[in-house]
Amino acid sequence: MENSLIDVLFLSEKRKNLLLLLHEAPKNIEEIKSVLNVRSSPIMTQIKILMKHDLVIENNRIYKLSSIGEILVPKMKTTLETFYVIDKNHEYWVNQDMTSIPPAYLDRIGCLGDYIEVNPDRNHIFEYPRELVNYLSESEKVMITSSFFLPIIPSLCIELAAKGTEISLVITEYVYDRLYNDYKKELEHFLNLKYTKLYVCNNNNMKIASCIATEKFMAISLFCNSGVYYNHNLVSFEDSAKKWGRELFEHYKNLARPITKL
Repeated sequence: MENSLIDVLFLSEKRKNLLLLLHEAPKNIEEIKSVLNVRSSPIMTQIKILMKHDLVIENNRIYKLSSIGEILVPKMKTTLETFYVIDKNHEYWVNQDMTSIPPAYLDRIGCLGDYIEVNPDRNHIFEYPRELVNYLSESEKVMITSSFFLPIIPSLCIELAAKGTEISLVITEYVYDRLYNDYKKELEHFLNLKYTKLYVCNNNNMKIASCIATEKFMAISLFCNSGVYYNHNLVSFEDSAKKWGRELFEHYKNLARPITKL
């Protein structure tokens, strides 16, 4: 019985690696052997299978994806990336409210890539984890979205902006009201600094706990399915994750109104 396209795409690690390699650019057999660290005979067997199913074509000894391959392989890549992200910390994801991530960005959750979970130690439970503060201190441009309030937020943002870090915040009405009522002096100070921007989003339009995007890293934090929040961040340094985080920030900024003065 002839294998289906799904079987051809997913049931062989060698074929998956070959297709992903050709997705980057066409290759000759020597380049394929070198990059994938394989011998001629085994990889030619896989190439013949892919050619038989019209996923790969050959021209002048150069192998590349066919038109069908160009359609299917990017989708395969996205699926594999999503599987990796979920499988890396399955227990975390099953307990988080993933519906709080806008659908267009949830579809691309695989962009997080190889992330780590960062938590504060028990003596600093209401602060950003020290590692995260260090990452922020090394960044030149910081974009933060937040729908919950941490007491460290005002002083941390002022400290970053005062030293020349370009910092933009998108916060919910709830967070803004807390800042205005309890940290009005700090809020006014923040707005008067040179490199700061503040936007306020309707509470119903921002359901994730927080997202940080800089040129150095991206971090995201979600609420649990129960609605409870524990202070944590999933941190990734991959380019795809940083791009994902910047675009998510822009998504919320476009839903918010700018605040320039009190």
